[in-house]
Amino acid sequence: METVKRVSRHITNKDDIEYVISLDDSNITQSVVMELFGEFNGVRKFNPYDTIEIPKDSYGPDGDKNTESFITTIGTWIFNRFFIEPELFKVFHYIDEEVTQDTYNNINKYISYALMEDMIDLDNYKIYTNKCQYWQQFSSILAPAYSDKMLCCSSAISKKRDELLKTDKYKDLVASGDEVLAAELEKELLNYALEYLKDDPGMDMYLSGARGSLGNNFKNMFVMRGAIKDPDPLKGYNIVTDNYADGISKDNYALMASALINGPYSRGKKTQEGGYWEKLFIAAYQHIYLDEPGTDCGTKKHITVDLDKSNIQGFMYSYIIESDSSLIELNSQNMDKYINKRVKFRFAALCENEHPCNACAGNSYYKLNIKRIGATAPQIPSIIKNISMQSFHNTVVQIAEMDIEKAFGFKD
Repeated sequence: METVKRVSRHITNKDDIEYVISLDDSNITQSVVMELFGEFNGVRKFNPYDTIEIPKDSYGPDGDKNTESFITTIGTWIFNRFFIEPELFKVFHYIDEEVTQDTYNNINKYISYALMEDMIDLDNYKIYTNKCQYWQQFSSILAPAYSDKMLCCSSAISKKRDELLKTDKYKDLVASGDEVLAAELEKELLNYALEYLKDDPGMDMYLSGARGSLGNNFKNMFVMRGAIKDPDPLKGYNIVTDNYADGISKDNYALMASALINGPYSRGKKTQEGGYWEKLFIAAYQHIYLDEPGTDCGTKKHITVDLDKSNIQGFMYSYIIESDSSLIELNSQNMDKYINKRVKFRFAALCENEHPCNACAGNSYYKLNIKRIGATAPQIPSIIKNISMQSFHNTVVQIAEMDIEKAFGFKD
């Protein structure tokens, strides 16, 4: 059961080009999306990855339209015409990349920056959010749920799994209950599955992030259930190599059922603990409030941070101490300059005023018009509570490595 390899067509028909270019957020409806990308009798008029040349003066607001023609995909063009050009052009101009979950998260991040920095107003954000809700109905057209090959893929993946379980590396996996080794087997099988289903349209919903996830939904359904924490706290993990598509053996049925214990427990007991800590935080810190805007205690104390893409968002709108002792606000306009750099930050906990000054606290809460910052402290246990609630739906055991010496500051 082979999948036809995807081939991107370059659209040259003049009428087709004019029609696609004429589409904007006022006339892109469900019927239009179905007409463009819906499959009828095995044929689509266009694929989202088909390319088209956009003539000059076709995109952007008056006075800032494209001065040269450019080639893009039809899907990317429609995405920009509908989501970006009307309200968010000033922030993104044209997003020329495949729209996946990562792209979507990145867009949301920069929209937040734009709101904080007054590049757009709240109405722009509301319109964008409503458009996102409106487009959810099109996911079944653009990312079909399942293909025939995907529905039958477990036979090929299970054959590969059985071969690996006979190797020296994995032959004792089930008996040992080694959760780290189980994660390695899952990774090998997922990579095999991705290669096996390469170019299959059924994978679009997983790879794009439109529905489900590879590491949870797809893995459990077609690959293997993996490590399951034993309900007995004195025991470790049980390894289940069955998947839902092939069915659960009678030997593993009880183990699979026991996996349900951790989810409801986390949603119940751990959520209770998180809610309790939220109340403790609000009681303990509600008296803390910021000093007046523009204040600076003049302290020389600071924290040193190695900024990279993974942590820079947490320091946005804080003040960096430059080499000449001047203070520079970290924002979306200069953040690229500081990525992969070691910088010195003013820090609220080191402020020498009775109440944290503007220079030490940064501008985040001033921009949000929040003066009593102690009331925001429950965000910390709230994150823990939400993670506990999410574990009700995702019981996959995830493995991470930690450098203990680095975690406790013994080395860089």
